[in-house]
Amino acid sequence: MNRELLDFAAAHEGIFTRKHALGFGLTRREIDRCLGSAWVAVHLGVYRIDGAPATWRGRLLAACWSAPALAGISHCSATALFELPGGRDDIVELTCVRWRRAREAGLVVHESRKLTARDLTEVDGIPVVKPEVLLMQLAWSHPRVGYLEMVVQAARRRRLITFESMQEEFARRAGRGLRGVRALRTVLEQWDPSQRATESEMETLMLRVLHEGGLPSPVPQFEIADAQGHFVARVDAALPQWRIAIEYDSKQEHSDEFQLARDARRRNQIVAAGWLHLTARHQDLARGGSELCAMISAAIQHNRRHVTPDSVVT
Repeated sequence: MNRELLDFAAAHEGIFTRKHALGFGLTRREIDRCLGSAWVAVHLGVYRIDGAPATWRGRLLAACWSAPALAGISHCSATALFELPGGRDDIVELTCVRWRRAREAGLVVHESRKLTARDLTEVDGIPVVKPEVLLMQLAWSHPRVGYLEMVVQAARRRRLITFESMQEEFARRAGRGLRGVRALRTVLEQWDPSQRATESEMETLMLRVLHEGGLPSPVPQFEIADAQGHFVARVDAALPQWRIAIEYDSKQEHSDEFQLARDARRRNQIVAAGWLHLTARHQDLARGGSELCAMISAAIQHNRRHVTPDSVVT
C-alpha cells in the first residue's frame, strides 16, 4: 500500500478519503481493490485503515470529511472536544451548510446556511465550530442561565474566548426572538472582564447560588493581603467591603493529613488578616445553598455594624 497514504492516515486516527488516496497516486482500480480488504468504509468516500482502532475522534473527522459542503463538529460533540461542561463523546454532531437528504447512520446533522469558514477552527486537525459560535448553539439547545454560565466560565479558564470575542459574536448572531438569546444575554451582562474566571464548576455554581439568593455579587478569585499589603491567600470568592472570604469545600480533593494541615494554616492566616472565612459545602449548594446564604447574610449584617469605611480592603 502507498506509504504516504499510510502515514497520512496514521496521523488522522486511521481516517482518509477517496480524494486523499487519489492525491497520493493510487488509481481507481487500486482503490476498489483495497475496499473490503485493507480499508473499511466509514462513510461514502471516507475510509479507515483496517486494523486501526475506531475512535470517537476518528468518527468526528470522518463525519466532517464526508460532508458535501463546508462542515464542522458542533453542539454537544464540540463541547466535549473543547473539554467544556455538558459535552458528549458518545455521539457525532456537526453543522453543515447542506447535507445529502439520505440519512447518515450515527450522525446528528444541523444544516445552517449562515455557516462560513470564519466560523470554524480546528482541534487536533478536526474541523469544529469556534467556541464563540458553540456558545450561541448551546444557548439555543440548552437555554438555561446556570448551564451557560458554567460553560462560559470554563471557556474563559481554558482561554477559548474573551469578553470582546463573545460580545462581537453575540451582536452578530443574536436575532430577536431566537431561543436562548435571553439566557445568554443574562450571562454576558453579568461578566465583569476585570475579574478572574472561576477555577471550577462548583465555584461557578456557588456564585450562581449567591446571586439567586439575592446577595451582593462576590469577586471571584480574590487576593487577600495583610495590613502591610503582603499577599495572604487567593480565595474562591470574596465580599471585600465586609471582609468575607468564601470557599468551596474541596475536602474530597484535599484528603491527606498534610494538605489538611496546610489548609488549616491558610485559613488561620486569612482570619488573622481580619477576614471571616466561610465554607460552602457541596450538599448545601446542591440543595440551593440556603445555609450558605443565611451565613453570609448574617455576616454582612454583623460587619455592617463593626467594619468602618477606613478598614475596607479593596
